[in-house]
Amino acid sequence: MLRPVEMRELRIIVLDEHVDAIIKKMDELGCVHVTDIKEFLDEFGDLVEPPKADPTLAKYSGLLMRIDNVIEVLRPAKEEKRSIKDLLFKRHEEAVRRVKVERVDIRDIENELRRVEEAVIGARERAERAHSELSELENTLEILNVLRDLGVDLSFVGEQEFVYVFVGRVSAENAAELERLVAGAAGEESIVVSKPLDAGVVAAIVVTLKAHRDEVARALRMVDFEIFTPPPFLSANIEDAIKEVRERQNKLEAQIKEAKRKIEEVRKEKLYDLFVMRELVQIEDTSARMRLLFGETERAKVIEGWVPVDDVDAVIEGVRSVTDDVCAFEVRKPSRHDTRVPTLLRNPSFLKPFESIINMYSPPSYGDIDPTIITAIIFPILFGLMFPDIGHGLLVFLLGLALMLAFRGLGKEMRQMGLVIALCGFFSMVAGALFGEFFGFSEYAAHMIEEALHMHPPHSLIFKPLWFEPIPNVEFMFVVSMLIGALHMGLGLTLNGVNNFLKGDKLKGVAGFVKIWCLFGALYFLLLLFGFPPFTELSDGNIPVLLRNFTAFIIAPILTLMILRIVEELKHAEHGEAHGHGEMATDGGELAIAENGGEKQKRSTMDLLIILIDGIIDALLENFFRFLANTVSYGRILALALCHAALIEVFILLTFMCMKISAAIAALVFLGGTALVVILEAIMAGIHTIRLHFYEWFTKFYEGGGTPFSPFKFSRTYTY
Repeated sequence: MLRPVEMRELRIIVLDEHVDAIIKKMDELGCVHVTDIKEFLDEFGDLVEPPKADPTLAKYSGLLMRIDNVIEVLRPAKEEKRSIKDLLFKRHEEAVRRVKVERVDIRDIENELRRVEEAVIGARERAERAHSELSELENTLEILNVLRDLGVDLSFVGEQEFVYVFVGRVSAENAAELERLVAGAAGEESIVVSKPLDAGVVAAIVVTLKAHRDEVARALRMVDFEIFTPPPFLSANIEDAIKEVRERQNKLEAQIKEAKRKIEEVRKEKLYDLFVMRELVQIEDTSARMRLLFGETERAKVIEGWVPVDDVDAVIEGVRSVTDDVCAFEVRKPSRHDTRVPTLLRNPSFLKPFESIINMYSPPSYGDIDPTIITAIIFPILFGLMFPDIGHGLLVFLLGLALMLAFRGLGKEMRQMGLVIALCGFFSMVAGALFGEFFGFSEYAAHMIEEALHMHPPHSLIFKPLWFEPIPNVEFMFVVSMLIGALHMGLGLTLNGVNNFLKGDKLKGVAGFVKIWCLFGALYFLLLLFGFPPFTELSDGNIPVLLRNFTAFIIAPILTLMILRIVEELKHAEHGEAHGHGEMATDGGELAIAENGGEKQKRSTMDLLIILIDGIIDALLENFFRFLANTVSYGRILALALCHAALIEVFILLTFMCMKISAAIAALVFLGGTALVVILEAIMAGIHTIRLHFYEWFTKFYEGGGTPFSPFKFSRTYTY
C-alpha cells in the first residue's frame, strides 16, 4: 500500500488482420496503458517503422462535428429546472437505454446523419429566415401605423414632383439634433414630423424640396437615421399595406411554428439515435488514434504498453485467444527509477479523497513512496490541532457527514471530500477535548469573563482540559508544535531513506537517516535558542555538557552530511570519467587528459575545492538551516490555535456584554460570531495543513511528476 502497483513492460507483436480484435480485447480487459512506439524505435533498428497518417481521422472528426451541430439544434433550449432540494439530495442521472452494436458501419451512419441534417438544418434555416423577415415586418408595421396616424399613404413616400419625403427611425437622443441639422441644410424649405415609438426610438418624416435632397440625406446620415424603404409587395393605400403586412406576419409565424414542430418531431425520434451515432464514431476515432501508437512491419504490428503485474497473464491469454496464438510477447520488469513507467495506486476507496490532495501537489512517480495512508492519518490530526474546539469540530464533522450521506446531488467528488471534512471535524473535537474548548468556552475564557464583566458563564459549557490550555501555556504549545514538526518531517526523511535503500542507492539511504539526526539537531538548537528548560540550565551552569550536546546533535551530523555529499560527488565524477574515454577537459586552467584508455584522470585542485564547497553548502544550507526554517514553520499550529481561541473569545465577550441589553441580540452575536469563526478558521486551518504537507513534508521524500496509469478503454454510455 505504501508503493505504487508494480508494473511490467509488455511488448506484443501481432499480424495486421488481428489488430481490430486486439483493440477490442484491450478494451474488454481495461488494464493496458498503451504508449507510443516512437519512444522505442531505436530498440528495433530498421525492422519497425512508425505508423503512417490515417486519412480516416479527418473523416471521423468531420462526422463528429456534424453530429454535434445537429445535437445542438435538437437539444431542448430549456433544461428541466431542479429545485434546491433536488440539487442537494437527489442524484441527477440521465435515463439511458443502452443499445447493443455488433458491427459499426460508418456509411450507414453518414447516410442517416445526412437525412437528419436535411430535416433539421433545413427547418432551422427556414425558421431563421422567417424570424429575420418577421423582425423587418415588425419595424415596417410600426412605420405604417405612424403614417396612418398622420394620414399619409405610401405613395407619398420618396420622390414626388417637387419634394422628396424621407421616412424612418432615429434614436430619441438624436431627434433634436435631427431637426437642427435638417433646418441647417434646407432651412424653411423643409418639415420634420416625429412620433415616439418604443423606448428610445422615434419615427420621423422629413419633407424637403428636391433641390435639397442630397444635403438633407447627408444630415440624416450624421444622426444614424434609418431610412424606411417600402417593400415592393405593399399597396400604395396605407390601410391595405397594413393588412398585407399582418397577413404576411401570420404566414411567417406559421412557418416558424411548422419548423419548430418538425424539429421537435425529429428530436423525439432521432436525438437518442444521434447520441448512439456519436459514441460509435468516437469509438472508431479512438481506435484509429490507437493504431497511430503501434509500430509497423510489412505484415505485423508492434504494441508497447504497461500492465500491472497481476494482470499480465490475463492480457497474454486474452491476446492469444483472439489471435489463435499467432503472436509474440516480451515481458520486462522495469526499475523503480524508470521515469517512463506510469503510476497506479490501489488504495481502499475511503482513501481516494486523500489521493486527490496528493495529486494537487503532483502525481507520484513510479519510484515514489505512496503517502496516501500516512496523509489520511496525519492530515486530520494537524487540522484538529490548528482548529481545536469540541463544538466547532462537531459542526465540521456534521457537515462532512451531510456531504457523504445526505447531499447526494452534489456529485461523487463532493461526497468523497465529505470524508476528509468529517475526519478533520472529528480530530478537531479530540483536540478541543485535549485543550478544553467548547464553542470557545474554556477555563481561561471563564476567568476572563469574570474579571472583565463580573459575570459567570454556565458551568455546563466549561470543560476541564485533558492536557492543557494553549493561551496560558504559549511557550509549551510552541515546543509541542516544533516537536510535532520534527516528528512529521522525521517520518518523511525515514521514508526517503528506506526508499533509497530499496532502489539500491545505499549512500543516499545512509544520508537520509543522517538527515534525521541533523533534523533533531536543528530542533535541539531551536529549543536552546529560545531558552526552553532544561536547555537554559545547561547553557547557564554546565558548559561542558552543553558543548558535548552541541557537538553530538549539531556539529557531528553536519560534518557527516558534508562527508557523504563529498563522497557522492566523487563517485559521480568517477562514473562520468568512466564514460569519457579519450576525451580532454579543462578546469581552473589545468588540463586533464584521460590515461590508459580513459580509466583514470587527474583531478585538479579546483575540482576538489568545488566539491568541498558543495558539500559544505549542502550540509549547512540545504539541510541544517532548511530544517531550522521548516521546524519553525510548524509554529503555525500554535498561531492558528491561538487565533481561533482569541477570535471566538472576542465574540463571547461581546455576547455577555449584549446580555445586559437583550438576550435575543446576545444570541445573534454569538451565532454570527460562531459562524464567522468556523468558516474562516476552518478554511485557514485547511490551507495551512495542506501547506505543511506540500512544503515541509513532501519535500523530504516525495518527488512527484509521475504519469498516472491510464488504461485503454472505450468510453461507452449508450452502447455495449
